[in-house]
Order: sequence, then structure tokens, then C-alpha cells
Amino acid sequence: MTLTHSQISHFNEQGYLVVEDVLSTEEVATYKRACDELSTQARGLTESTDRFKLQVFEEKSPMVQQVGDPHEMSGTWLDLTKDPRLLDPVEDLLGPDIQLYYSQLMMKVPRQGFSAPWHQDFAFFPHDGTKSLACTVAIDDATLENGCLRVIPGSHKLGLLNHYKDGVFTGILQDFSSFDVETEVPLQASAGSLLFWHSLTLHSSHPNRSDTPRRALVVEYKDPADRLLAGSFNARGEVRNIGLMVRGHDPSHDLMAPL
Repeated sequence: MTLTHSQISHFNEQGYLVVEDVLSTEEVATYKRACDELSTQARGLTESTDRFKLQVFEEKSPMVQQVGDPHEMSGTWLDLTKDPRLLDPVEDLLGPDIQLYYSQLMMKVPRQGFSAPWHQDFAFFPHDGTKSLACTVAIDDATLENGCLRVIPGSHKLGLLNHYKDGVFTGILQDFSSFDVETEVPLQASAGSLLFWHSLTLHSSHPNRSDTPRRALVVEYKDPADRLLAGSFNARGEVRNIGLMVRGHDPSHDLMAPL
């Protein structure tokens, strides 16, 4: 699945792109079951681990909010990250050499208060280049009510903005002077759709106020020629200097070739 010239231009100018209905209903059902299996694995946990990030809502039992690198836990997710329907458009946007940098399964449970403040992904993993993007597979419909992603069009052209307060990395944007929040665009999409955004694109999401979950697989892809400068967020996830080559070749020959 290759992108049209118009789609590529939209991504380059606006910093995001939605491609509807890429996966079939049957495939989406498979990934919903895979989400349920991971939730079952986390059952009984009382605190977060290196894989499962938990959050307590309204003093209830901890619920899984995020699963780190599910592609390392299951062939189901690994195969999805290498699916040509994901990699073809990524190649159109980044070029022929593609490294899977990390993946995250985001799980917004029904009627719960998880939200994501405004931030840029690049702030968590500064590199010497900016050829990186997030490709998100919508496993459930993403709607205004269940907290779909929101982006600031064109914000990737602002460069890296401040995410520090009093010298401490917060993971949250601290300076709103360079853009207008009122220009935000909600990215509603049906289950099975793909959402792409540049690693410098400002984005956020509201809580899930619906009676249904909103789950999505977020895969960060990058050009392997861009090298990590420093890690800002956590030692496990953000200081890695290697990754999985899923297409093409790494010019440094440090990374594994695609299988």
C-alpha cells in the first residue's frame, strides 16, 4: 500500500496523516483478542513493571494503561509491525531504510480518566536527525468521546520545544507561546485505520468518556542513519541505541538485518 502524492504532501506540510480502513474486520478482531490476552497476563499485578504500566482510577483496582514493546512479547504484534501495509507508507515518508525503534500498546479503558498532555515524541528520544514518525494502528474506533488523538497541524516545523521545568524533564510541553491550541485537529478514525504523525508533531488526547475501550498499537519507526543523542525519560525505553531493522539496511551496520 503506497501513499499518493497528495497524502505525502499532507504529511510533510501538516505533520500527520490518517489512512482509513487498512485492516479487515477479521484482522481487527484478532488484535482485540491479543489485547485481551495481554490484559490477562497483567491480572493480579499491583504495580507497574518494565512491560505493563498500570494506573489506578477512582481508587479502584489498577488497570493496564500501556504495554511496552508488545512486538517483543508476541509474534502477533511483531508480524503487524513488519506488515507491508505499514512499512510501505512508512517508506514513502522516511525512505527505504526503516528501523523499528519501539512499540507501545495504548489501552484507554471505558469511563476512565487517562489523558495525554501536549508533548512531542522526539523530546523523549533526541537524535541527531528528525526522520522518525509514529504509525498507530487503531484497534478500536477512535472518537471524540473515547479520547482520540489530537494534533497541532504544522507543529513539526517548530522544532523541538521545551519539556523541562526547573531543569527536570517532565515529558509535558512547558511553553505554549509558539502555537495556538485552538488550531488542534482531532484524528477520528475507524478500527483498522492507520494514523501517522511526525516525531516533532505536537499531540495530546482527552480521557475516555465512552462505555467502550480505545486501544491502539503505536509503533515508532525511524531512519537508522539518525543516531540517538541522549535519553530523557526512562532507562529501559529511551536510552537504547539499537533497534530492529524491518526494511532496508543500517548504514552503520550496527543493527540486525530484517528477517
